[in-house]
Amino acid sequence: MNSNTVGRPAPAWERGTASEVGGRREQQDRWGMFELPQQDGLLALLADGMGGHLDGAMGAQIVVEEARKLAHNPTTLLRTDPLAALNQLCWDMHAAINRQSENARSTVVVLWLQGDQGYWLNVGDSRLYHFRDGRRLMRTRDHSAVQLLMDMGEIDESEMATHPAQNRLYRSLGGEERPQPDVGQITIQSGDLLALCSDGVWEHVSEEELWESAQTGAAAAAPLLAARATQRGGASADNATLLLLRATDTLPRRRRSWWQRLLGDTGDLQRSERS
Repeated sequence: MNSNTVGRPAPAWERGTASEVGGRREQQDRWGMFELPQQDGLLALLADGMGGHLDGAMGAQIVVEEARKLAHNPTTLLRTDPLAALNQLCWDMHAAINRQSENARSTVVVLWLQGDQGYWLNVGDSRLYHFRDGRRLMRTRDHSAVQLLMDMGEIDESEMATHPAQNRLYRSLGGEERPQPDVGQITIQSGDLLALCSDGVWEHVSEEELWESAQTGAAAAAPLLAARATQRGGASADNATLLLLRATDTLPRRRRSWWQRLLGDTGDLQRSERS
């Protein structure tokens, strides 16, 4: 077992999800969030399909189905070496797409939450953000032409969303080339916000908006932000999908004595407990 997870409480997760078709003919984004049986963990992922009409949606759906298989039949590796397990899942997704289509392609961002640790993997330009106290601690790096331009200092990060080459990816699932995912690990504290989003969201919604909106509740914020993204995208808005996970306090409530529990309905006792 990973020593980082020993003796630390697992956060409780406030969740919000939303997916908008935007101005496109069909929804080619797919997402999944799976509680693992007897694993005390959560597997979340988002896939953005590519490859033209039907093939794009097929590719993304295959990605989610492969994750569902792992969630329903988790391997020992997921517990003992999560990053190796996510790499294997990525290759399984890639192989499954190729078995069913020559043209289907998909991005993927996957997050496995175990204890107070998060393990992530990404291919393409669907992103994971990690925020704490209003600051971005990390975001996944896009496998795109504009990310390379930013890395070389040719453009600022704020210009990525509107650059003409924004949708040119050099890594994806499906095709002849075996994917080379990025992977990483994060430590989570109460109040942290994790956001998985397709490019249809991050192109039009700022990091500040992600953080601020989630403070009033992840469940309400996700559909609000996805709708905002498609509205800002106009008639040609891309599919917009967003998963928000906000870590809540896991400390148990103060245990009351037997006589407090016996008299717990009285107004005087309730007032004394608050004082």
